[in-house]
Amino acid sequence: MCSKDVHVRLNYCQEEQQVSPSKPTTRSSPTKPGPLETIQDVREAHEEFDLELRGFRYVKAPTEFNNWDSELEIRNVLIPEMEVLLRQELRGCDEIHVVGIKVLIGSSIPRKTALINFQSEQGPSASGCNRMVHIDHTVSSVESMLHQKYGIRPEHLLTRRVRLINIWRPVNCGVHSDPIAIADGIGLDLKRDITSSDLSTPIGIGRYHEDRHWYYMSEQAEEDVLLFKTYDSNQAASSKACLRTAFNIPDPSGSNSCSKAIEIQVLVFTHPNDEQTTHVHQVKEVETLRKELGTLSNDILHNQDVVRAVLDLRQWESLKAAEQMHHLASDRDHSRAESQSLSKQLNYLEEWIMGLYMSCSLSSEETDTVEQLRHFICSTPRLRERFSQDEQAYQSMRQSMNLFGADAELMLLRQQLYAQCRETERLAANIDAKVESKMDEGFQAAVQTAVKQERSKDEFVI
Repeated sequence: MCSKDVHVRLNYCQEEQQVSPSKPTTRSSPTKPGPLETIQDVREAHEEFDLELRGFRYVKAPTEFNNWDSELEIRNVLIPEMEVLLRQELRGCDEIHVVGIKVLIGSSIPRKTALINFQSEQGPSASGCNRMVHIDHTVSSVESMLHQKYGIRPEHLLTRRVRLINIWRPVNCGVHSDPIAIADGIGLDLKRDITSSDLSTPIGIGRYHEDRHWYYMSEQAEEDVLLFKTYDSNQAASSKACLRTAFNIPDPSGSNSCSKAIEIQVLVFTHPNDEQTTHVHQVKEVETLRKELGTLSNDILHNQDVVRAVLDLRQWESLKAAEQMHHLASDRDHSRAESQSLSKQLNYLEEWIMGLYMSCSLSSEETDTVEQLRHFICSTPRLRERFSQDEQAYQSMRQSMNLFGADAELMLLRQQLYAQCRETERLAANIDAKVESKMDEGFQAAVQTAVKQERSKDEFVI
């Protein structure tokens, strides 16, 4: 369904008010059409309007109630339904008091057929639609009513909240020719934009303002209920009241059908230390939470920077540790190879010295060379150990050489050399094993030292 904006001239209060000669205590406020204005259709955008923020709201509220001519049923059935609706749409509905019920009938219906014969002064009243931009109650009239009926003085409103809410619902056939237009409550200045029409009535007449925005709902049905503010004692509220008026839209069917609605006015009381005090506490809590959140956010950013720096440092240190471990492994392998080479050279020298000594000592003569070799062997621990182990074999070999001659001597020398070779291999294997074990122990000690240093750094960062 497309929107149906309307361009009309609404009736506003004339700037110059006149005192009525017949009623010196009253002022007449004649109206005149204002400039051409646009009334926007909210049929497809009514969810965008909020009662607290904009001062009005259209809500879907179907009802099975249909006895609109019975005051008793209106009070016993319809009013409780509306109270439930208000509690759903408003916060702080501690008490709800109905102060007025009106049945509004379009101007196309003869006045005499529009009256509803309720004898009770507090019962519903019937009236035609008001095509003057107005508000049902001025601030002074609401405060006077609060004082007279509820004993609430203006200074009491500083600690409690009172709202006057109008509930406007089409009846039966809906609204066709005389819909209600509602002005956005944001920016409404109650002193600048409203004037009292008559000192004996509570109605205030609206003055024209070029920045005002008007809205209505096209083809408003019975389930399309309009809620709007007429008064709000909360000075911090975004909107405190809404101007309203009826305007004419020709019935497209040409049937001049009925436009009828019921309007209920209720006072909504919020107990002291409830909504306003809670709101103040909530604002303080929100500010405190906002500050704590800001501090926490800064701490998180700072901690993220610290963690990032620590991770970078750890990564660099890990690379350095890996590089050092690589160098240590390389040094270990190099040392192992060098140790094996030295061991082989040492074994070769030992074999050569022992062979030279034995060759020289086989002769019967004691030469200086044999003496020097013996002295060198005795001064060298490894050679001395081998010499002491082979001494018995050496003496036995000499005896055998003396007993069996040159051939026996050669055979014994070969056996001795073979035994020495096996012993040399055994010693070389032992030396390699010991060197490798020592190198592994040194490497493991270096790795454990590096790990302890890394753990101590982690504990310091934590």
